[in-house]
Amino acid sequence: MGSVRPTMDGQAFADKWRHLAPQMSEQAAAQMHWSDLCSVLRRPAPTQGEYASGEYEFERAVRKVGTGTAGRADVFMRDRFIVEYKRAGLNLGPAMQQAFLYARELGNPPLIMASDLLTFRIATNFTGTPPRNIDLTLDDVAVNRRIDDDLTTHEALHALFDDPDRLHPRHVRERVTRSATAQVGAIAQALRHRGAPPRQAAHFVMRLVFAMFAEDVGMLPRGLMERVFKRVQLAPTLSKATFEELFRAMQHGGPFWDLDLRHFNGGLFDDQLALDLTAEEAARLMEASRLDWSNVDPAIFGTLFENSLATEVRAQLGAHFTDVRDIVRITDPVVMVPLRREWAAVKEQAEALAKTKQGKAAALGALQAFHERLGGVRVLDPACGSGNFLVVALGQLLDLEHEVRELARDLGMGEFSLPPRVHPQQMHGLEVEAFAHELASVSTWISYFQWKAAHGGAWEEPILKKLTNIEHRDALLTPEGSKAPWPEAEFIIGNPPFLGGKLLRSNLGDEYVSRLFQAYGGEVARESDLVCYWFERARQAFGGGLTRRVGLVTTNSIRGGANRQVLQRIQDTGALFNAWSDEPWLQQGAAVRVSLVCFDGGEETDRELNGQPVTRINPDLTASTDVTTARPLPENAGVSFMGTTKGGPFDIPGEVARRWLALPNPDGVSNADVVKPWVNGMDLTRRPRDMWAVDFALMPEAQASQYLAPFEYVRERVLPQRRAGRDEPGKLKWWQHLRPRPELRQAFTGLSRYICTPRVAKHRLFVWLPVETVPDSAVIAIARDDDFTFGVLQSRVHEVWSLRQGTALGVGNDPRYTPSTCFETFPFPVPTPEQRAGVEKWAQYAVQMRDHLLAQDARATLTGLYNSVAELRRAPESTHPAMTLLMAHDRLDAAVAAAYGWAWPLTDDEVLARLLALNQERAAAVLT
Repeated sequence: MGSVRPTMDGQAFADKWRHLAPQMSEQAAAQMHWSDLCSVLRRPAPTQGEYASGEYEFERAVRKVGTGTAGRADVFMRDRFIVEYKRAGLNLGPAMQQAFLYARELGNPPLIMASDLLTFRIATNFTGTPPRNIDLTLDDVAVNRRIDDDLTTHEALHALFDDPDRLHPRHVRERVTRSATAQVGAIAQALRHRGAPPRQAAHFVMRLVFAMFAEDVGMLPRGLMERVFKRVQLAPTLSKATFEELFRAMQHGGPFWDLDLRHFNGGLFDDQLALDLTAEEAARLMEASRLDWSNVDPAIFGTLFENSLATEVRAQLGAHFTDVRDIVRITDPVVMVPLRREWAAVKEQAEALAKTKQGKAAALGALQAFHERLGGVRVLDPACGSGNFLVVALGQLLDLEHEVRELARDLGMGEFSLPPRVHPQQMHGLEVEAFAHELASVSTWISYFQWKAAHGGAWEEPILKKLTNIEHRDALLTPEGSKAPWPEAEFIIGNPPFLGGKLLRSNLGDEYVSRLFQAYGGEVARESDLVCYWFERARQAFGGGLTRRVGLVTTNSIRGGANRQVLQRIQDTGALFNAWSDEPWLQQGAAVRVSLVCFDGGEETDRELNGQPVTRINPDLTASTDVTTARPLPENAGVSFMGTTKGGPFDIPGEVARRWLALPNPDGVSNADVVKPWVNGMDLTRRPRDMWAVDFALMPEAQASQYLAPFEYVRERVLPQRRAGRDEPGKLKWWQHLRPRPELRQAFTGLSRYICTPRVAKHRLFVWLPVETVPDSAVIAIARDDDFTFGVLQSRVHEVWSLRQGTALGVGNDPRYTPSTCFETFPFPVPTPEQRAGVEKWAQYAVQMRDHLLAQDARATLTGLYNSVAELRRAPESTHPAMTLLMAHDRLDAAVAAAYGWAWPLTDDEVLARLLALNQERAAAVLT
C-alpha cells in the first residue's frame, strides 16, 4: 500500500502540470496526474484506501472487443468511471472512443473521462440518454470555476467518486425545460388572453420553440432567432409579417434576410400562420433563445400542450403526462429486455466468428441481420398524447442500434457497413385530439434530432416529414361504432386516459358510451374504468401473431372490482410478467396512485412484481406470498452483524504479518493480539488472498502503542488519511477501525469459530472462519459455531427466504444479504435430536466436499463450484466433479425440511408461505 499523499490545492496542481505535461509521456504521467488530482479532491488514489481488489485500480485489464487481445483502462472504478489519458496536446476524441469501448466490457460505468494532462472531458454514459459532455481545464481546477447554476468544477470531479447521477443529462434537460416552460408558456397564455384561439396560440409558440431548438442543434444559423426577436422587439407592428416570412422560408427552404435556410416542412411549417407579439413578449423570447435548446426535453411540448388545452378537454380525456424515468419502467421490460437478449446472443456469435479472417463475413452477416431486425421493430402507443412513450422507446432503440454499429466498426468491418436504419417512422401512435397528434409527431422528431446531434449525424432534407404512422383517430371505436383497428406492432406501450367507470357518460356522452358497450359487450364489464378497454384491445392484438409484449400504465383501481376482470382475461390467455402494483405518480402536479402492468402470451419465464422476482403475478397484482410482512424474531437478535469498516489502510500482506508476529515488544505483549487474518467478500467467493489487518479493537491509544511495529504502521498510513477526512470520531480514535463493531466482538465471546457470508454475491454461500479472523464490512458474520445453524443457513430453505427478503446490487444484480431482513426474520426449525443430527451430518459433508474440490484445483473458487452446481441442476452429469457436492446439498435440503416437519421437495412459493406462517406465529406469540 502506498502512503496517503499530502493534500494539494487546485492552484498547485495546475501550476505543477502546466510545467510537467509537455515533458512527459502518457504512460509516465497518467498515474501521477490522477493521484495528484485525487489529492486536490481529497479522495484516495487506487493505491490508497480500502477498496477491494478490482473495484478501483490503475491499468485495469480489459479484453478488446473482437480481437481477443487485452487492453488496459488507465483508471477504473466499478460502477463509477473509466479514465483514459493521452499526451499533452493530443485530441481527446480517440481517448474517449477507447474509453467507451472499454466501458462496454467493464459493466458500462456511468461516467467516462479523458485527459491530456492539461484538459479534461467528462462524458456521461447513462442508458437511454444522449451523452452530456463537460470540458474542463487546469485553470478551472485551480479556481473551481462554476460550470452552471448547479455545478462547480470540483463538484463535477467529486461526482466521479460519490454521485455520478449528479451529472446525469436529465438534470440539465429538466433545468432547461423548466426555464423554457416559464418563458414560452407565459407567451402562450398572453396570446390566449388577447383572444387568440388556444390551438392557434399553441401552434404558433410550438413553431418558435422548434426554431430555437433547430438553431441550437445546427439546423438553423447560429444567432438567427435572437436577431428575429430583436427586430420584433424594436418593431412589434411588423411581428406577424416577420414570423410569416421566417415560416415561409422554413417551409420550402431558401432565402431569409441574408441567409439561406434549410427545407423543413413536415406539418409544423405547412403554412405561414403567425400571430402578433408585443415588444415585451419579444424581449422575453429573446432571453429564452439564449437557453441551450438542444438540451430541451421533448416533454416540454407536452407541457405546452397541456397549458394550451381547454380545461373541459383535459377533464373529458383524462389526459396525463408521464416522467421519463417512469416511462422506462414500461419500455425496458416490454421493448428492450427481449431485444437485448437477442443482441447478447448475436454479439457473442459475431465476436467469436470475427476471430478468424474467414469468419468475418459471417460475423458481418449476423450483425446485418440483427440490424435489419432493429430497423423493422414496430412500437405502438394507442393513446400517445404528446408522444412521450414513443420518444423514450425511440431513444432506446437508437442506443441499441449504436451498439450494433459500433461493434461492426470495432470488428474491423468498416464505418459504413451498417448504415443507420432506426427511424421515427417505426413509432406508431393513435391520438384522438388533433393538436396532441401533431405534437407527438414533432416530439418524436426532436428526440431523433437530439440523438443524431449527440452522435454526429447529418441532416437530411426535408428535415421534417409527416409521420403518417402517428394517426389522428379514436383508438377504441370507428365512426360507425365498431372496434377500431390498431396498427400491427410487436410492442404496445402507453399511458391510456384515466377515467372512472361512473364518469364515462358524463364525460364522453351517452351515444359514445352506448356504442362502446355494444362493441365490447362480454369483453369489458360496463362498470370498468375507461383504461380497461385499452387493456382488452391490447390483449386481442396477440391474436394476430405479431404482437409480443404489452406494457400500460393505469390507475391502481385496476387491481379490484370490475376492473380486475380484464387482468383475469389476460392471465387466462397469457401471463402478467412485470408489474408495479401501487406506485406514486405525479400527474398535472397532483399525486395519484397507479399500477404498471406488462403482459405477453405466456412466453416470458422471468417475472417481477414491484421490482422483486416472483413465480406468478396474480390478477390483483400480488404474488402468492408477501414476505414483506415478516417481523424480526427475538431469538435471532444480536446474532448477525456486518463486519468492521476499517476506514483506512489497516490491511497488510501475509508476509509482513508473519514477520511482525515473530517480533517481540518491550512491554511483553504479543503482536498476535492485534495482527489478525482479514477477509472481505471476494476472499470467500474466490480464493483467500492471505491478507491480514492491524486491529486494535477497542484498545485505548496507550495500550495500542505497546505494539510497536503495528502501531507505527497505522500512525504512518492511517493517521494522515483520518486527519484529512470528515469523520470526527474517526479522527479522535484514528488507531481503531472506523466502525470496530463492539457488539460483534461481544457476540464472539466463547466461540472458536463463526459463520459468515458475503454481503453481496451471485450465490448465497456460508463459510466457517476462525474467531480470530476479522470480517470486513463486505461480510456478514453469524455468531454461531454449531453445524446445525450452518446447515439450515446453507439450505435451499434459507436461500429462498434470503433471496426474497434481500435486495440486489452491482452490475450483475447480485443478491445482497441484509441481517435485519434476511436473518432476523428467519424462523429456524425446532428439531428432534435425530433431525438435528441429520442436518449436522450433511452440513459437515457439504463443507468437506467443497474443501476437497478446492484442494484439487488451485484455480477453483466457491463461486465456480456453485456455478457448476447450478448448471448441474439444469443438466445433471454423473461424472462431473461437482456432482457429489450437488448431492450433498440435496441431502442437506431434505434434512432441513425434515427438521421443519415438511415433505421435500417444495416449490419456492410453498417454502415462503410456510416460513411466513411460522414467522407470524412466533411474532404473535411474543406479543401475547
